[in-house]
Amino acid sequence: MKVDPGSDCTLRNSRSLAVSLVELVNAGSGAEIDCAAIEQADITFVQTIVSAHRSFAARGLPFTMLAAKDSVRSAFERAGVSLPDAGSFDTSRHFELSGN
Repeated sequence: MKVDPGSDCTLRNSRSLAVSLVELVNAGSGAEIDCAAIEQADITFVQTIVSAHRSFAARGLPFTMLAAKDSVRSAFERAGVSLPDAGSFDTSRHFELSGN
């Protein structure tokens, strides 16, 4: 299912994205994160994506990011984490999403 996180992917708007992703993983559905509209992204967004990627992978569900703009790439670079589609995505330091 396609998820549109909006243009502001910072701490103040992080809860709605996390809730949507938890619902999808709990439903056994894959996710496509449409990053085309993202103008601002911070470490909270990176942590949410890392956690979601790990949770979806643990359940064998597809998880992709679409149209990652410079704002998204920059947030991941600042965090020292590769984008999920970049092949060397390291989630070893992060927690899984949970429905609790």
